[in-house]
Amino acid sequence: MMVIVSSGALGFTCSGRLRKRLSQLRAVRQILYMLKGEISYSASTLPEAFSHIARKTPPPFREFLERVAGRLKALEGENLELVWQQEIQRIRKRTSLTGADIEEWEDLGGRLGYLDRTMQLQLIDLFLSQWEEKIRLLEKECGKTCRLYQYLGVLAGLMLTVVLM
Repeated sequence: MMVIVSSGALGFTCSGRLRKRLSQLRAVRQILYMLKGEISYSASTLPEAFSHIARKTPPPFREFLERVAGRLKALEGENLELVWQQEIQRIRKRTSLTGADIEEWEDLGGRLGYLDRTMQLQLIDLFLSQWEEKIRLLEKECGKTCRLYQYLGVLAGLMLTVVLM
């Protein structure tokens, strides 16, 4: 019974991780929409925009945005690219994002600090279109894949139990 329960739990854990990744991809998308609004309508500087967005963002992205804003406001001589990458590395293990997701997220921060307002908005639009496609594909795949993980976990436990008998 322990083998079946533990392998079933493993399947449900994998399924949950995939759902959490989808949720966090949506959170990043929401952050980008808010950042776009802050830049275009409020004409905020990036540190101000990050501070405003952090108040409306769930963890771990809230801490990420707060730390980026704080470090940029402190004027420690660091550029956005360096701060962005260091803070992403700090929260990396607390997210369910894949390595490719993290690399894209780092790439955005690396380019965002060097551009004027118009180019920043265009970069965010480009990133949003890529992120939307990623979310759409994951949503399509998530239902089937999550059920597959769950079934495989339970069936692997049953098979292992039969083999051990």
